[in-house]
Amino acid sequence: MEMGRIENRGVINIAARVHTSGVPLIVEAVMVENISSRGARIRTRRAWQAHDQLVLTGMLGDFRVDAEVVYCQHLGSDECAIGLKFNCAVVTERLISDTGTYRVIVAGK
Repeated sequence: MEMGRIENRGVINIAARVHTSGVPLIVEAVMVENISSRGARIRTRRAWQAHDQLVLTGMLGDFRVDAEVVYCQHLGSDECAIGLKFNCAVVTERLISDTGTYRVIVAGK
């Protein structure tokens, strides 16, 4: 039996940052391809490992969510897509439907 997603993800393509939660601190600018309340798929230049603990933040510091890498898919010689599972629920809210602009709200913040 094939398992699917519990929840659909919204396609957003927004710039964000991902960084390690420990030492050494590694910071990378990324593109969020899609997002749901439980996780996201982001494009990176670095090949992250499953179970890496990361923090995803907005470029303007407007959101911050702890996450775990669940997969890393190599897309080419210098690009990967990683799946993130959030450690808490987030809410994505479409602000202007014509432009596809979203706001990400971390629950309990």
